Amino acid sequence: MNPSRLIGCVGLALGDDPIETRISAGGDAYLWIGLALNINVTNASPEQLRRLAEVAQDLADWREAQNAAAEVANEVAAEDGVPSIGVPYQRRGEQVAA
Repeated sequence: MNPSRLIGCVGLALGDDPIETRISAGGDAYLWIGLALNINVTNASPEQLRRLAEVAQDLADWREAQNAAAEVANEVAAEDGVPSIGVPYQRRGEQVAA
């Protein structure tokens, strides 16, 4: 069995929990996400670790876009005199007419 594969799925609700790296006394490296999850990255290649950083950047870009869209919706609602209910706008792919 390849230890880098999971069967099934792992659920984790991440708010503002700390994310950090930890190196054990034995030299193993871990990515800690809150208190709920730690990932042993001791044998990960530099390419895998860089890809992990790219994925994290993609998620940060996605969250910033959602926050910006929600802010625009709040501003438009305020201009129209409608109180904001705090529901972020969800962007959808372009719809093609059949």
